[in-house]
Amino acid sequence: MTAAAREYELDSKMELRWARELARVNLYQLDGRRYKQAAFVPTASDYAALEKEHEKLKKLYAEQALEREILRDL
Repeated sequence: MTAAAREYELDSKMELRWARELARVNLYQLDGRRYKQAAFVPTASDYAALEKEHEKLKKLYAEQALEREILRDL
């Protein structure tokens, strides 16, 4: 368990707590329904908003890169 905690960069106390909780659950009844989330299906407007945000972030990154170059030259 310690090796798994290190590999996935988890707190070992959290991993022990999960193991204790899992030991209390009847594994044959564990079907995952409790943990399932509704599937998110992006719409065209979601994609458009993401593209707009992506362009905004690219411009911001370019401005900051230019500013770093100017400061480096100074």
